[in-house]
Amino acid sequence: MSGEDFFALLVSGLTTGAIYAMVGVSLNIAYKPTNVFNMAQGGLIMLGMMFTWVLLSVLGLPWILGVPLAMAIVAAVGLVEERIAVAPLHNVAGHSHAWVITTLAFSIILVNAADQIWGADPRYVAPMPGTSLTHHRFGIVGFNTAQIAIIVIAFASIWLVEYFYHHTRLGRAVLAVSEDSDGARLCGINPLRLTMGSFAAGGAFAALTGAIASPILFASTEFGLDLLIKGFIALAIGGLGSNWGALAGAILIACIETLSSVYLSPGMRQIALLAVFLAVLLMRPNGMFGRPGGREV
Repeated sequence: MSGEDFFALLVSGLTTGAIYAMVGVSLNIAYKPTNVFNMAQGGLIMLGMMFTWVLLSVLGLPWILGVPLAMAIVAAVGLVEERIAVAPLHNVAGHSHAWVITTLAFSIILVNAADQIWGADPRYVAPMPGTSLTHHRFGIVGFNTAQIAIIVIAFASIWLVEYFYHHTRLGRAVLAVSEDSDGARLCGINPLRLTMGSFAAGGAFAALTGAIASPILFASTEFGLDLLIKGFIALAIGGLGSNWGALAGAILIACIETLSSVYLSPGMRQIALLAVFLAVLLMRPNGMFGRPGGREV
């Protein structure tokens, strides 16, 4: 493999890793105050892709209007999911794990409804203003500006999420609820509102992920499950609840996928990825940045 090919694959891996990281962070946003792993998050990302395509390509809205509108629509869908698939279980039994079934059912409904409306054919979405898919070269490094924008947005959005949690009153309230819901309630914090807000915010972040990924991956109703799985693996490697851990895990698995594509068949690439996944968990059961049960308020 030449140096140019290696760096081209590396840039591609970093771009894909940035997308996987944003998937993982969107899962964390919903998980923080609820301890619920949203099985429908992939469906919400898929909706973000499709609504972005409708608003930008069909209706002709500019990015600055279309993407926030897509985020608002998917945030509303996330809120509906919390109300019908998660909240009733908390009301019946606070420690119930039936959310696995209910959120998975909601995901199936989303995917099937989207498939009936739009079909499975991929749709082209133009890259964000100021970027393009035109190939550029800097020395032996090849890239396009759409890839650079995805990487920058991923790092910036994760930093903003971390800043919100650790430097705002509302963010600290979310962390308090994630550590001890009953204790937070005694301190005057309303876990119900934070749970609803987190599912809505997780939906908005999922839509942003779909919007910036669609120019590279194309918008399709078939992407949800694959992105959900890769986001979960990134979280498991990086540490559930850790956003920077999700970024590290996502870049690792994306680079393994991309670089192994030169030498391994698709089936063997998946085996190599799962082997790394299992090796990390054997050495670090809580992930690279996970903690074995500490409490943070």
